[in-house]
Amino acid sequence: MCWRTFLVTALSFLCACSGRDSTLTIAVALLPSELPVYRSVLADFEKQSGLRVSVVPQQYADIRRALSAESFAGSGTLDLVELDVYSLAMSARDVAVLPAADLGAELTALVPQAVDAGRLDGLRFLPHRLAWQALIYNHEVLGKPPETWGELLAVARAHPGQIGLKGALYEGLTCDLLPFVWAAGGSGAQLDDAGAITAFRFLAELAPYLAPQSETFKESTIAEAMARGELVLHANWPFVMSLYASQGLAPGTIRSAPLPRGPAGRATVLGGGYIAVPRGAPHFAQAVRLARYLIGHHAQERFERELGWFSARTDVPVGGDNELLAGFAGMRDDVHPRPERADYPRLSRLWQQAFRAVVFEHADPETALHAAARRLARQEKP
Repeated sequence: MCWRTFLVTALSFLCACSGRDSTLTIAVALLPSELPVYRSVLADFEKQSGLRVSVVPQQYADIRRALSAESFAGSGTLDLVELDVYSLAMSARDVAVLPAADLGAELTALVPQAVDAGRLDGLRFLPHRLAWQALIYNHEVLGKPPETWGELLAVARAHPGQIGLKGALYEGLTCDLLPFVWAAGGSGAQLDDAGAITAFRFLAELAPYLAPQSETFKESTIAEAMARGELVLHANWPFVMSLYASQGLAPGTIRSAPLPRGPAGRATVLGGGYIAVPRGAPHFAQAVRLARYLIGHHAQERFERELGWFSARTDVPVGGDNELLAGFAGMRDDVHPRPERADYPRLSRLWQQAFRAVVFEHADPETALHAAARRLARQEKP
């Protein structure tokens, strides 16, 4: 049995066992520790609506595959799915356009740029939980974080080999470099516009002062290097602050701060999960009702308070009064979605390769970016 058949069969079995006619099925990327809270939040919806909800915890990749298989078949068992914001453009054809009128005031309570990330030829995705990067810095060593690119370069010169970037050839590298491109006025969708060239020239200046391990760093390894005192700063996601707090390093030694400003301001990459209704959802109207509940204040406030998820709602504070997340709260208005295009994986890989050529191989920034842009235009494989 192929993996697509297995996934769809398993989901069908779950639906049948819970009573397909009266039960909504939602596939969500949850950790085992998150599942009890999530089910508790859905229990409130079940009491209000009289509907039952079956939760299918799956990884994002498995949800995408099941969604694609059901879309190909023309029908399925999934009523609502959660997808990584990274994959929205690739999955847009498999989900329905949502009726904005049925979402009402819940839609207008969301941060506009978060909603815009879900508009692909119509509103198809809603922000379920968000994440973005901020600056992680050693307060005991630096005293205060760099606020501009100029200050960042000065810190790098004062602490050579202790500035970290996630430079491994993977999506995390794109998440580190796109904020530089946007902060220089670049689009992120064009590899060699003026903002991209400005950003890469700055990265070339920064390159001599980067930690030698930057070429292989990923989220966890760069976080560990910071904990060992090998770095004075890097950019990362909110999870690292809980890690440092558990080690007694935060907020005393390690703190978060907004990313440094470039010529066009600050920027950070939007991450997280978005919910959508599959084109073949068995209970479309009820699924929209559930989606509205999940982006509503009650559910979002509980997700933030009990799971630590960032909300797209303007009336749910980021991190509450948690000092650990102050830097992330300061970046909320500077979040940018990654370019919304079906060939984004190719674009992302070209960004990564251009970065590595400039930073690790000392290539000329403008030459490297023009070459990457030509490869994208010719649809050459990275």
